[in-house]
Amino acid sequence: MKHFRLHFVLLLSAIIGLTVSGVILFDRRLYPQSIFAGIAVVIACFMLWNLVGRLKQVVWTFAKSLEVRDTTTTFDTATDDPVLSETLTGFNNLIALFHSTTMELETRKLYYDRILKIMSHEMGNSITPVIALCSDIKKHPDRYHGDRLTEAIDLIDSRSRGINRFLKAYYNLTHLPEPQTVSIDSREFIRLIKQLTDAELRARGLDTDIIRFIASTVVTLNIDTDLMSQVMVNLTRNALDAVSSVANPAVSFTISTSDGHPYIIIEDNGSGIDPAIRDELFQPFVTTKPDGTGVGLYLSRQIVRRHGGDLRLYSTPGSGTRAVIELI
Repeated sequence: MKHFRLHFVLLLSAIIGLTVSGVILFDRRLYPQSIFAGIAVVIACFMLWNLVGRLKQVVWTFAKSLEVRDTTTTFDTATDDPVLSETLTGFNNLIALFHSTTMELETRKLYYDRILKIMSHEMGNSITPVIALCSDIKKHPDRYHGDRLTEAIDLIDSRSRGINRFLKAYYNLTHLPEPQTVSIDSREFIRLIKQLTDAELRARGLDTDIIRFIASTVVTLNIDTDLMSQVMVNLTRNALDAVSSVANPAVSFTISTSDGHPYIIIEDNGSGIDPAIRDELFQPFVTTKPDGTGVGLYLSRQIVRRHGGDLRLYSTPGSGTRAVIELI
């Protein structure tokens, strides 16, 4: 296919030329020469048919690859025909797009299968004891009075609240809005986050000096302040949970730049994260907290990625954790 146009033109010209020559030779009664010219025309027609057949084979291979979901097929685009080269490039791009779409669909299927499995497990854990308790109350209503009745109501209330909390977490997971970005000075953003974290610290009965805010340089952040504030609160809460059991708790909140990109770093001196589960914490509904929903880190990373950035965790057991946000 490399010199398709050249071969096509030469063969077509040969067929026309040999046909005309054969007719002239036959007209002049030069029969042997005209026969040879006719044989040459047949050979040239066969070669032209074979050349076009190779093009048909490419199209057939492309269609068959899509049919059998073979995304490893590639076509050589080196040809003297720009139209054919562009067509082959288009085939390669379509196969690559098909591969990407297939992988995305498979990933989503695995993701939703996992979510469904977790939801079934969590809902079952919460509903089963409630069903059992209600059934026992219906069978033996005389057993439930005083403290025992209060305990039964408390269990139903606790399980119901757990289901409600889980469903709210799932709703937040599936209804994340697109960022509405604005430009905000890093110092102004720090003031906003300090107000939110001070309220969190007071609610926990902690000194507001636990969190140290650092702005090494003045940076303009192009962010959705509401969504990014949610990320900061999620990460700060995780940091405060991590330092809750250390003697001298400390959390730092730093905004800096590197290679022209803003960085937000939240670091604590807590107990750190086990490397075996660190990456899993970005999966939905995975948590190490007894009362956690397991969506905070997942949502935080998705928000940052919708801003064109990324969120990573660096942690060593016994040495604290560092959450690094890189923005564009």
